Amino acid sequence: MLYFILTLFVLPEQFLLTEQLTPQPDLKVDLSDYDISLGESFRLNIISENRGDYGDIHIVSVAFPDLVEIDVVEIATYDFTQSSHYISIGDKIGVKYSGGVESTFSKYPSIEAMTRPSYPGIKNHLGLIITPEKLGIFTMYVKSVDIPHTSNLSHYPNSGFLDHQDEYVLVYSVNVNP
Repeated sequence: MLYFILTLFVLPEQFLLTEQLTPQPDLKVDLSDYDISLGESFRLNIISENRGDYGDIHIVSVAFPDLVEIDVVEIATYDFTQSSHYISIGDKIGVKYSGGVESTFSKYPSIEAMTRPSYPGIKNHLGLIITPEKLGIFTMYVKSVDIPHTSNLSHYPNSGFLDHQDEYVLVYSVNVNP
């Protein structure tokens, strides 16, 4: 009977009072060029790490709102612990950092890189070679999310432009000239 009372009334309260771990993703993004000629390639390099507490999963996402197919993007370097995941237009995706509780359908393709588990201070690298097939501005959205997502510190960036997942992204562009 004592065990039953402790389990129902004392231990749940103590569990709720324990501090939640807060992983904190960070990104450094480097573009090889900001202006290219049609037919040329440029490189997008990302260094990502968890600068907070231990996390279950560290995700870096690069989305391409100007593409229908992701066939102009090649992964050149990749040292995340999980295989890359490609998202196509129309795929079901999570929104608002909900961990899949809320969802929508992708409006443009993207690549997700994941490391599991996410130890603090471990740097991961993703290098993409991109060869746009159209003239004009070629745009990319870059973000990182750590799970568990316990606060605004669990995603990077923390403000700015929202993508189709209603999540904040860094926006990078390359001008493709004739």
